[in-house]
Amino acid sequence: MTSTDPIMWWTAFGAIAQAIGAAATFAAVAVSLWVVLSERAMKATGTAGIRVMFAGDGSPGVYMVGIEVLNTGVRPFQVSSVGWRTGWLSRGPKALKHRFAIQNTAVMLHQRPGPHIVEPGRNEGFYTLVSDMKTAAAKTDACEEMFVRRLPFLGYAPIKATVNITGRRPLHVNVSADLARFLRTNDHASTTADEAA
Repeated sequence: MTSTDPIMWWTAFGAIAQAIGAAATFAAVAVSLWVVLSERAMKATGTAGIRVMFAGDGSPGVYMVGIEVLNTGVRPFQVSSVGWRTGWLSRGPKALKHRFAIQNTAVMLHQRPGPHIVEPGRNEGFYTLVSDMKTAAAKTDACEEMFVRRLPFLGYAPIKATVNITGRRPLHVNVSADLARFLRTNDHASTTADEAA
């Protein structure tokens, strides 16, 4: 064995150890950046459907269209508006493209000036009486143009509720089957009973 063999061995060992150390440092920096960015991200989930609200005084319930958003992140965010999206594609032929509408705030209950700040772990709801929404929709053809689009083999255009959050992409929420039916037909059992009375 020559005197250069241990030197070569330790040099090779040092080079391998340095490469492993560099890879570990890179991994540590990547993980720490991922943790910081994931904590800073605004995270939300939502629901949309027809709700029954009770006053708690024994009076009958009131039917409402409700869009709720829940802050599942660790930082607050601002909801600037809520609305609707219909259609199949974001790009492509006009018949398949998404269409958007902002919910009319004039018919919303307990509407306060925005933006609405939603703290972590908190829920914010946007509600409109079904009867008020039906009355507003009857005054325009825009609802039919928006919600009743239908194509052969594809059926009705999917409807999503949209929650516009400042600083991130809008949150698109599936609507319940009864809400989709109401938006397409402008008819709900609660309003039919009111008209019969």
